[in-house]
Amino acid sequence: MFLLLNNKPILHRVPEWFPQARQELIVVSTRSGLGTSAFPELARGFRHLHLVSSLDRPGLEEDLVALCRRFGVRRVLSTGEREVLPAATLRERLGLPGQDVACATAYRDKYTMKSLLTEAGIPVAPMRRLASPADLDAFADEAGFPLVVKSRLSGGSNGTRVLWDGDALTAFTDDWAAGRTAAPDLAEAWVEGDFYHINGLMRDGRILLAQPSYQPYSDWFSVAYDAPGMSGMMPDEDPMSARLRDTAAKVVATMPAVPGVCAFQVEFFHTPDDRLVVCETACRAGGSRMVETHEDTLGVHLHGASLLGQAGRSDQVTIRPTGRRQGYARFPSAHGVLRHLPRRSPLPQTLLYTATGEEGRHYDPATSLGSSVAEIVVSLTGPDTAAELLAVETWWESAVVWQDRRNPVPDRFKSVHRVRPDTRERALHV
Repeated sequence: MFLLLNNKPILHRVPEWFPQARQELIVVSTRSGLGTSAFPELARGFRHLHLVSSLDRPGLEEDLVALCRRFGVRRVLSTGEREVLPAATLRERLGLPGQDVACATAYRDKYTMKSLLTEAGIPVAPMRRLASPADLDAFADEAGFPLVVKSRLSGGSNGTRVLWDGDALTAFTDDWAAGRTAAPDLAEAWVEGDFYHINGLMRDGRILLAQPSYQPYSDWFSVAYDAPGMSGMMPDEDPMSARLRDTAAKVVATMPAVPGVCAFQVEFFHTPDDRLVVCETACRAGGSRMVETHEDTLGVHLHGASLLGQAGRSDQVTIRPTGRRQGYARFPSAHGVLRHLPRRSPLPQTLLYTATGEEGRHYDPATSLGSSVAEIVVSLTGPDTAAELLAVETWWESAVVWQDRRNPVPDRFKSVHRVRPDTRERALHV
């Protein structure tokens, strides 16, 4: 008997991976896990389906313990980043096999994670734990500006702030001391560079599958500004692909081994002086459309593979690469009035385009990842992934019309100004 903690809209797929779900799967999910399906329809596919408002609500742990004892649960499974620690805590309380709290903490607590990587000689941003505004002032004296402040357990850049100079630092520490802002517990130095990530599967501390991708903007830019959330798979012949895979293998080998098959992600900065600096790693699949595009091209559903691994069924995971590559973009709302939204994509490489924004509506800036006014998935066939994504971004910027746009990406950070001149030229001919 298995207990699944879920907040991903994948419940309609779970019976594909667990054909006996009606007999062996207890599901506790948020409403987002239902996707477009109705509760009664999904409930018929499981032994028990229970909806909760949040998977971190007070008192839920005791309810889950009681549920496990009631149904005789022998394994606890999870899908999202925020469920990693609760699932591990349940396992330890009930003496169940799987990822333990120490391993889960290493993947969730950014300070613990990056301390392990630093001890192994893997570059990360300089950092300091924070207990007071004085700690942040001291770190600013050491690291200079810009500074990044965040929570050690945050995800998706939620709550992350960038302090560009001394005035911003003073304003922030004043607000912190007065209780006008949430207190951060981690500060990091800003790392300048291009952003990349590896998504794939690991098993017992070794990589099984690793797909490198280029991401023109880190997640923070899509929260702080209206940067598109874009990512594109890189070809094997790109020299950076091998470097990213090699470093990802070192990261996975350094972190505590998650038992069985498990999805993973490693994010990197490639600095102007040609260093790969790890942003962070996670023992779950990446967000946005990463799971869908990886399934289409690599022949494996990363959430499904992780669930089988946690269930002790790693040998049932199959990988069937197609040899194709894809990229995607989610276009968030700008801060302003949406005057024109393209209803179709003229780009020949388009595989999917959906426009959900409302023309004439005033939008506030996005406060988290996930909300968008349009999305696109494209086929990637060339040697320069950055050029292919730049072509998508250039089309979007020329087609969408915002009135009184207040939070565009500053020019110095726009991808068109950061890529190589030959990449800009290739983007014109994609």
